[in-house]
Amino acid sequence: MSEKKFYLFIEGLAVQVSEEVYREYKRAEDKERYFMKHLKKGRFVVDEKNRTVTYVPGREASYEQLLEAEWAFAAPGESLDNIMIKAQLMETLETALKTLTDEELDLIQKIFYLEKSEREISAAFRLTQAAYPQAEKEDTEKIKKIF
Repeated sequence: MSEKKFYLFIEGLAVQVSEEVYREYKRAEDKERYFMKHLKKGRFVVDEKNRTVTYVPGREASYEQLLEAEWAFAAPGESLDNIMIKAQLMETLETALKTLTDEELDLIQKIFYLEKSEREISAAFRLTQAAYPQAEKEDTEKIKKIF
C-alpha cells in the first residue's frame, strides 16, 4: 500500500512535507483561527462579587462601537493633573515675584527671562562680576522661601 502524501500550499505552490510537519502546521493554523475569532469579538466580563459588568472590546473594534459601549478614552494632550500643577506653580511664582523690590525683579527678569550674560547684568546694575553671584543668590533664595 502506498504511503499518503501531504502538501502545504505556499505562495500558490504545492510543497510536499512530512505528515508530522503537515499536522503541526494545521494545528497552528486552527489555533490562530480560534484566537483571532475570540480576539476580534468583544465580550462582557461579569464580576459577581462587585456586581459589575465590564465590556472588553475586541482587538478590531471600531471607534463607534467603543463609543456605544461607553468606553472611556484618555483626553489628548496634557493631563488635567499636570495643567492644575502648572497653574498652581505659576500662581505661587506670581506671588513670590510680587514680594521682590523693583530692582530685584529687574535682576530676575534679566537673568531668567531675557537670558542676559553675567557681564551685561553686572554692567546694568553697576556690580562687579564677583558681586553678581551673591546678588543672584539672594534674590533666588527670597523666591525659594515662598515656594
